[in-house]
Amino acid sequence: MISLGGVKASPGEKSTGFIDVGDDRYKIPVAVINGVLPGKTLGLFGGTHGTEFASVEAVTRVIRSLDPSVMRGAVLATPLLNRAQFEKRTQYTSPVDKLNLNGVFPGDASGSLTQRVANAAFEGIVSKCDALVDCHGGDIDEDIRGFVVAAEGEDAAVNAEALALASCFPCDLTHVFPASGGMSLGAQGIYGIPCVMPEAGTPHPVREEAVRFHHEGVTNVLRYMHILGGEPKRRVQRVSRRRLRVLASVSGAWHPSVELDDEVKKGAELGRVTDVFGDVVQVAKAPEGGVVGMTRCFYSVNKGETLAVVSAFD
Repeated sequence: MISLGGVKASPGEKSTGFIDVGDDRYKIPVAVINGVLPGKTLGLFGGTHGTEFASVEAVTRVIRSLDPSVMRGAVLATPLLNRAQFEKRTQYTSPVDKLNLNGVFPGDASGSLTQRVANAAFEGIVSKCDALVDCHGGDIDEDIRGFVVAAEGEDAAVNAEALALASCFPCDLTHVFPASGGMSLGAQGIYGIPCVMPEAGTPHPVREEAVRFHHEGVTNVLRYMHILGGEPKRRVQRVSRRRLRVLASVSGAWHPSVELDDEVKKGAELGRVTDVFGDVVQVAKAPEGGVVGMTRCFYSVNKGETLAVVSAFD
C-alpha cells in the first residue's frame, strides 16, 4: 500500500486525490499509480511553474495512460503543483505570496502558501521516490523547443544517473545545474536521488510537439527504470554548464533574427529592438558561441527583460 496524504493505492491500483496545504483552493492534486509488482518509484511533477502549460498537459496524459497491472514499482505524480499561479497566470511567482516555487524547495510546513506547497511536495512525494522528473517549459514570454536540465552534486554515481535520465528525452541538449539551492533539483542533494527538469513549450499555444516531448521522455524514463517494459529510446546529448541570458538594454519592440536550436557564433546577431518609430535602438548579439535554447515570444519588451538564452559549451 502506498499513501500520499490520504490518497492510497494497493499493488495494481491507481488512485487520485489531493494533499492538503492549509488552503482548499490550492491543495495539490496527486495520483498514485502502484504497479502490480515491486520495483522503483518515480516522482513526477507538472506545473511547478503553473503557466508552463505543456508540462501540465503532459503529466495529465501520463497519469491517464499508465496501467498499474503492467507496471513494476510506482509513479507518484502531480499534474499541477502550482495551482495559484496556474489560475492567475502570473509569471514565475505565486500571486498569493510573490514567491517562485522553484526557488523555495524544500519549503517550510509553517511558512507561506508557496513554502507549504514546496514542503508537501518534497516530504510527501519526493522523499518516497528513487528519481524525480519535474517537467517545465517556457513561461509567459518564453519559448523553448526542448532540452533537459540535470542536477549535479557530490555523488558521481547519482550525477551519472541524472544524465542517463536526461538522455531519455527526445532532444540534443542537456544543461547541468547544481543539486543545491531552492530548485527541485535540490532533491538530489537532500535525498540522494537523480533529478532532472525537462523543458519544452510556450504558454500559448500549447503545442502538441511540446506535450509529446514530455510524454515521450517520461515514458522512456519509466522504461529505463524498468517500471514499464520495453527498451528506452535514448539520445546522445551535448552537455552545457552555462546558460547566457541576453537582456534588453532598452524598452521597445523585439525582432528576433534567430530561431530555437540555431547554432550561433560569438557576436552573431540574435535580433533587434526598435523604438515606436521603427528605429533600431539595440542589436542583441551572442556573448559566446553556442545554441539558442530559449527565445522571447512577446513583441513588446521592457528594459532588463530576457531576449534570448544561448547555451554555451566548454
